Amino acid sequence: MNIAFHTGKTAMIAQSQALNIYGNNIANINTFGYQTIRPSFADTLYSVQRSTEPEWQTGHGAYIQKTDLMFAESSLYYTERPLDFALPNEGFFAVQDRYGDIHYTRDGAFSMTQAAEGEWYLVSGDGEYVLDYDNNRIVVPFNDEGTVADYDELAGMIGVFRFENVYGIEAAGTNRYAATERSGEVTAAPEFDKLQGVLVTSNVELSDQMVKLIETQRGYQISSRVVTTSDEFTRIANHLRG
Repeated sequence: MNIAFHTGKTAMIAQSQALNIYGNNIANINTFGYQTIRPSFADTLYSVQRSTEPEWQTGHGAYIQKTDLMFAESSLYYTERPLDFALPNEGFFAVQDRYGDIHYTRDGAFSMTQAAEGEWYLVSGDGEYVLDYDNNRIVVPFNDEGTVADYDELAGMIGVFRFENVYGIEAAGTNRYAATERSGEVTAAPEFDKLQGVLVTSNVELSDQMVKLIETQRGYQISSRVVTTSDEFTRIANHLRG
């Protein structure tokens, strides 16, 4: 009886974590540069309850073994704003937070902020410093009129980086990623293109995430007759968007 309760508890915990993941994906459908997260489930350890019957093994539920970032193709959103940048490749921008930690993002919606010493720096939407190819903060060049001297020059200063295995990186906050042993070394990638006045959209597929969310919530595989029509997907999407 205790084993049965434990097995049910672990499955409920795994389902709750999966619901959080799918819900987070849906919440970030309009977040530029966001990459869909997919949970991967695995069985917990099996144990032998009877020494006389070693082939009779009892399972102890399931758990989320890992989460994978799904780098499916995204769309481009044209803003014509000179401080917006998109990467039509597997590159990343490097940003440094207030603690000095460096993370990587595909969100290129940048702006400027003035530091205490009077210099203007290029920053992300969260106020983190955008870095160049040498991991230095980027000082925005101004002319005598007090406007940006050359946006093309500024664009060329922004560093673009690549991972040996992009699927091995891990989440380091909202829309921020960090290197792992599996991802390999992070290196500068000046050969990667940057598109100015453009942003890369989220690659979250609303219909796919809604189906997974409902399947996980119900705890069993939904019949294809329940949620498959485009009209039903449209109704759910319109409801979520208010």
